[in-house]
Amino acid sequence: MRKCVTLLCCLIAGCLTLSAQNDAQYTLFPWAKLYYNPGTTGEQTNSLCFTGIFLNRNTAMKENQWLASQTTATSNKPNGSNNDKGGSDWNENIGSRDFMFNVEYYSRKIRGAFGLSFVSDHIAIWNNVTIRLGYAYKMKIARGSLGIGLQAGLLNQSLNKAALRPLEDDDPLLVFSEDPTELNFDFNFGLYYKTDTWDVGISGVNLLGKQAKQTLSGEGLLNPSRQLYIHGGYNWILPSYPDWAIEPKALIKTDFASFQTDIAVLTRYKGVVWGGLSYRIQDAASILFGARPFYNSSNNYLKGLDVGFAYSFTTTKYGYTKRGSMGDIEVMVRYCFDFYKSEIFSGYGNSRAIYRNEY
Repeated sequence: MRKCVTLLCCLIAGCLTLSAQNDAQYTLFPWAKLYYNPGTTGEQTNSLCFTGIFLNRNTAMKENQWLASQTTATSNKPNGSNNDKGGSDWNENIGSRDFMFNVEYYSRKIRGAFGLSFVSDHIAIWNNVTIRLGYAYKMKIARGSLGIGLQAGLLNQSLNKAALRPLEDDDPLLVFSEDPTELNFDFNFGLYYKTDTWDVGISGVNLLGKQAKQTLSGEGLLNPSRQLYIHGGYNWILPSYPDWAIEPKALIKTDFASFQTDIAVLTRYKGVVWGGLSYRIQDAASILFGARPFYNSSNNYLKGLDVGFAYSFTTTKYGYTKRGSMGDIEVMVRYCFDFYKSEIFSGYGNSRAIYRNEY
């Protein structure tokens, strides 16, 4: 089995090449695993699981950073200058709004789980909509479980031409007459191993990496980046204070042109209240907190509720300018529940007939 896992990992890495369009990223990444690793589908082993994450990023950045061309904004402000202190190439209202919604259905009868991930990502002049549908096969290995997942995905990207403010009306780089849009089909593959105290996963996303038609500056409008994700976490219960647990988590993302790393350390009290800090290297530092208010409830329809909030402070130079980043706000809601009833032991019967929804 170890040889098979190693071979699969090598195949994923071998498919990765340099590209352009990257996936959306979230500070609350431990709750967004289904989006970047199909092997985590059904991780909660509940019959149904719903997860929603809303991200609002309020930042002012140079328009030509979001568009691979030489276009700049017209100078419609007095004393405009092209520098980081605010000039004619700044748009005061550039930011992003991301919404992610995941649905997972797990059952031992299908030996795994189905998962659907929907992401709407609006950033600057780009509008991206991603839908990923997949299945993860679950098996017991040693003291944990292994998930082997495969996803099929659709990515629709469109460009809002009205948001552009080129220096010249007949800019040769902007050759399209209407808002261009393209649809791309792709596959994702992932492995995920989890025990009671730790977990680790690896996945390859956008493995086909197709280029769309030439529409902008002679280059494909849609060029999804093949990406590799490596993530893991640990659950350490303090020996002297068993009500407290510390959970370090990490996520590494790369397309082999650049690397991005998220590191988070969470603290939980009695499994109910949690909080911590997160750092995305060369990007942002974040504060996270949340709760599972009905974690210790005997009602299966209540105990699966989990809510969280994160606020990120920009650590790049864009956070120190006059029109710099105001930070990111992220809100998460997860609700999981089971169809089956809790076991009630009464009278006589065969104990092997008791239903448990676990692999």
